[in-house]
Amino acid sequence: MNLQPTLRIIADEVEIIDCLVDNREMFKTFDTNKTTAFLVGEDFHLVFYLADNEPDNRFLMYIVEDFSVNEECMAFIVKQIEEQIQQNHNVYIMKQARNKVLDMLYMTDTFRALFGKTNVKEADEYYY
Repeated sequence: MNLQPTLRIIADEVEIIDCLVDNREMFKTFDTNKTTAFLVGEDFHLVFYLADNEPDNRFLMYIVEDFSVNEECMAFIVKQIEEQIQQNHNVYIMKQARNKVLDMLYMTDTFRALFGKTNVKEADEYYY
């Protein structure tokens, strides 16, 4: 599902497992809920494994393409996770995931500099 051109939500277990293996992020065990966050190039990936869900609904992955200039997508993910926390769904793992996203969100200026990107706010100021 593409919510915006730069945000994808994937529930296809095979695609998610392939991505985890390809990027050496595969979980070692599957007995408890897990989350991991990693970069592939300039794209941010957040993966959930929810052990208590139905077998065909245990994996979920968010991908924010070029995340350092797409802060609104990162904020959307934080909002989605906070809604899960408010509804008391997998609170511990959701808080871990929220912290991973927030850590990356707080570092977007650093990553923009690393990737050689113009600060989005500065670019807007130059336009006006």
